[in-house]
Amino acid sequence: MNITIVTSNGEGQTLLSAFDNALQNSGVHNYNLLRLSSIIPPHSKIIKKSSYDTDPAEFGHKLYVVMAEMRSSQAGKHLAAGIGWYQLGDEGGFFVEHETIGDTRVAVQSEIAFLINSSLRDMCNFRGIAFDENNVKLVVSTVKVTNKPACALAIAVYQSEGWR
Repeated sequence: MNITIVTSNGEGQTLLSAFDNALQNSGVHNYNLLRLSSIIPPHSKIIKKSSYDTDPAEFGHKLYVVMAEMRSSQAGKHLAAGIGWYQLGDEGGFFVEHETIGDTRVAVQSEIAFLINSSLRDMCNFRGIAFDENNVKLVVSTVKVTNKPACALAIAVYQSEGWR
């Protein structure tokens, strides 16, 4: 299975429209998103892209995702949303998603990296799996809130499915 990872951000007149703009900028805006927990099936390939390859014929389809998103209208604040993953020998593994808000870009990026590493370490420990920090992969989206609401988004797209 191929899982596509995309990060984006957006702005709008409201928190919701900022989120929708971030979805549009990532290419997943015309789907109904269904959030999954954090398990990566065996034999999965994680592919980072700048945008998801949306098929116009799939308008309104279900889209299975793991997603981190942070929205705010607090001018001057920095937002971050990140997804980390840890794959095992069979390429199965775990995703974790975290969001934060802070005063500087460096601070929110550092916080996200710490949270992702800590969560993945715990998930491995809970399952009796050896953890190697060098195997952690992550993506982070950051945005500074200016004069309108903003949203930072990181999304892992599994697959789409039509309605019956």
